[in-house]
Amino acid sequence: MRRDPLADALIRTAPLLLLGMLWQAASSAGLINTAFLPSPATISVALADLLGGGEIGRNIFITLFRAGTGLLLGAVCGIWLGLMMARSLKFRAWVTPIVGGTYSLPKSALIPLFALWFGIGSLTAICAVYLACLLPMTVNTFQGVVSTPKVLTWSAQALGTSERQMLSRIYLRHALPDIFTGLRIALGFSFVLAISSEMIASTSGIGKLVFFYGENGAYDYMFAAIACVIAVAFLCDRAMLAVSGWCLRWHESAANARTA
Repeated sequence: MRRDPLADALIRTAPLLLLGMLWQAASSAGLINTAFLPSPATISVALADLLGGGEIGRNIFITLFRAGTGLLLGAVCGIWLGLMMARSLKFRAWVTPIVGGTYSLPKSALIPLFALWFGIGSLTAICAVYLACLLPMTVNTFQGVVSTPKVLTWSAQALGTSERQMLSRIYLRHALPDIFTGLRIALGFSFVLAISSEMIASTSGIGKLVFFYGENGAYDYMFAAIACVIAVAFLCDRAMLAVSGWCLRWHESAANARTA
């Protein structure tokens, strides 16, 4: 049965609309201290002011550049590392302690160290995003490759498939669902680390904007900037789902990706 896209959109946005109405009602009734938590109406006015001045657009672009660059570098290196770990026991023995030791480390704790090494600016943010995205990509690629059914590899080898062809046609193809899962996780990390880095070690970006308004008590503008981050991150996540659904249209996970 084909679902109505408009009905799906209404169902998805209904909880947010209800939350916004309750928030506005509580603010109007004086149940919330609007000095520290402005009402949705006040935030909307601040948002319109920021959008009209172009300040949000400039800083969002900077944040997207940092997050996207770190995500791309982390994805490429993570896929390569995961593939090498899955195909070489010796390589896995060397790399596994490093991956295991740094996986649970809060990457934001390294931002001051990166700032000391690379200075204030984009390079520090990109390095923090890169490290945060590298590990989930490595782990998910590794799991996807090692879970390749033996019967599939034996059949390919029996048909004369070379080792190089096995990597691209069998192992990576089978690992694609796990790789896209890692990409979606890494996408969330990229925004978190980019914004955290901008708050600590940057003079531009949406994170610095949020920190500046919060530090100066302009909480309506601070929440407006946060709302822009949420909207952009949501759109990026939807775009990621669309790309993964198209690339995995042959796989059973494609139907689940469209409804996630």
